[in-house]
Amino acid sequence: MNQPTAFVISEFTNPSGEIVFRVSGWLGNKRVRKNLPTRAEAEAERQVLEIQRLQAETGVRVAATRLTDQQLQDAEAALRRLADQGHSLLFCVDCTLANYRAPEQQKPLADAIKDYVAAKEHEHAQAHNLPATVG
Repeated sequence: MNQPTAFVISEFTNPSGEIVFRVSGWLGNKRVRKNLPTRAEAEAERQVLEIQRLQAETGVRVAATRLTDQQLQDAEAALRRLADQGHSLLFCVDCTLANYRAPEQQKPLADAIKDYVAAKEHEHAQAHNLPATVG
């Protein structure tokens, strides 16, 4: 059954004779009808219901947050990467805070290679300069 998706506002007279504004439509497979005292309240409710309908269709939801746009993007990217790992974002943050230590000094890779090669050459020279011991 193809049901309408838009929510509409109509003026409605209750059995008591009171005039109200009715918001009606479909949210998923559920029919929604709400009576509100003012058109402004009915419009606000219609917008809330429309957002809920769109969220259900797209899987995207609106939430009030203190995060910046960049922080939201980072959090979403981190959660996508963790999706199949079996760990929560909070677990990974706790693990990082408990175990990660920044290097004491930063060194360009080319300099580190030169220092490593020099240390190995020095070790090799020291090993060949030791007198042979006969036991």
